[in-house]
Amino acid sequence: MDLSEGFHREVIDTRKSIDDVDFSESSTTNNIDTSPLNSGGANFKTHVLVKKSSSKLAYKPSIGGALFSFLFLVIGIAVIILSILSFTDLLSIPPPGNWMLFVFGAIFGSVGGYMCYRSYMPRVFDKQLGLYYKTYKVDLHISKNDSKNQLPLKSIIAIQIIGEHVRSDNGSYKSFELNLVLEDDSRKNVVDHGNLKSIIDDAHIISEFLNVPIWHSKSNEA
Repeated sequence: MDLSEGFHREVIDTRKSIDDVDFSESSTTNNIDTSPLNSGGANFKTHVLVKKSSSKLAYKPSIGGALFSFLFLVIGIAVIILSILSFTDLLSIPPPGNWMLFVFGAIFGSVGGYMCYRSYMPRVFDKQLGLYYKTYKVDLHISKNDSKNQLPLKSIIAIQIIGEHVRSDNGSYKSFELNLVLEDDSRKNVVDHGNLKSIIDDAHIISEFLNVPIWHSKSNEA
């Protein structure tokens, strides 16, 4: 089996059933975009796929993903508290340092809060509802085809795996996307992180759950 650049053979070889995935160029159609949906991505495992019931699969934040988000939030809150204390006699930080400290804490806390919000947002495959949704609140009163946050399970025709080599000023790392390929040739990203074995395992579980094939696209440089 030929592997595209960006995929680690030693990781893939740990999966006994990896040959069930078609890694050939013929595994994708000409109409399906093979570029990453989310440029970048984390270099560690951010989410874990769990079986809620026989009719429901859902993602939850990994321990690393949760800690990473909470770290930003906790640091932001701690800095805000220090800045508030600086306006009293309990901590001596003269202006404009105390205001700069407050702004820094507010920015850090806001980023951390947003990261927690996004990290804990439900990502669910629900056969009872016939939906995949990525939202805190499912709206059953709108058309299933008119929502960006939820889509019919029957519209999913394949699972797509894409590897991306991400370069930054601090170095480079590998990130991998698990996307849903829809019947109109569009795609919906589910998770995007650096643990290839987890991505492949998840793809197998979702593929069997939905009875759709797994497609692989060549790795991309960024």
